[in-house]
Amino acid sequence: MNQILVLENKSKKKKTKTRSSGPADIKNILRFFAVVLIIFAMVMIGHSSYAIYREAKGNNTEDLPVISLSRVNDTLIVDVNSTYVIDKFKYSWKNSQQTSVPEEATSFEEEIILPSSNNILTIVLEDETGRATTFTREIILDGIDILEPTIEVEKGQGSSAVITATDETQIEYMTYRIDDGEEVRIDKNNVTDKTIKYAITDIPRGEHTIYVTAIDSFGNTEEIEQTIIVSSDLPTINSIDIDEELGKILIQASDVDGLKSIEVNLNGQEYFMDNINRTEATFALNLRQGTNTLSIKLTNVNGLSAEGATEFEYAG
Repeated sequence: MNQILVLENKSKKKKTKTRSSGPADIKNILRFFAVVLIIFAMVMIGHSSYAIYREAKGNNTEDLPVISLSRVNDTLIVDVNSTYVIDKFKYSWKNSQQTSVPEEATSFEEEIILPSSNNILTIVLEDETGRATTFTREIILDGIDILEPTIEVEKGQGSSAVITATDETQIEYMTYRIDDGEEVRIDKNNVTDKTIKYAITDIPRGEHTIYVTAIDSFGNTEEIEQTIIVSSDLPTINSIDIDEELGKILIQASDVDGLKSIEVNLNGQEYFMDNINRTEATFALNLRQGTNTLSIKLTNVNGLSAEGATEFEYAG
């Protein structure tokens, strides 16, 4: 009996030990899972809040960007104003590839080249909130001239210049200004005129800049500026000398603004020098024994010319 009691007591002690350690392990395990669940829940709440914030902003239809369109010649001017910062400006024509332009601004202007015919333009504005606002506009170009006029400024004789403005449909008028002077308007003569040609006279001597603007009947505009040099001085033959030993004639010419070309005819033989662009030039030509005939034409960079001819004997 005693032995049996002893054994029973031992087994009871073992059972008691097991019962005392069990709850502690369970509590630790539960505590561990509780911490993990809390951390997991915090992570999930953080991601959900961010997604909800982005979604709420993305669905916001208040304070939408404002777009205005205007045209200058063959270019469409897109003016954008927004409450939120626009990250990207995207646009595309129907059946064409989309173009994306980074902006990072609340107000900006973009230029888009117009197509050759009617088309549909789609603009997408992506702002800092993650919202994308799409605008679609049909662009009608039937019967509209989108090409700007062309302008030519040519140096005339003496102190003059000739301006020509041309348009493929109808020219309306043009204006010109010399340096900082007053602007002058030149209107077309007839309703259907495609060209306006005007000569400016009595331009003061020296270097000047002419500013010209041409407008056609559809409002297309072209502007150019061109520098011209004006002089009423003619080129000059400074000297004609004969080198008896070499059998040559030496000719020296000059111009205050610059020689452009020299044409010489010596005994029926023609010589031509172009694009000289110097204020002085000297050249030598072979003579023949007996009678020599000589003619010279000088042209300066201003388009003014001077010429002369002579006949002389060379004994050799």
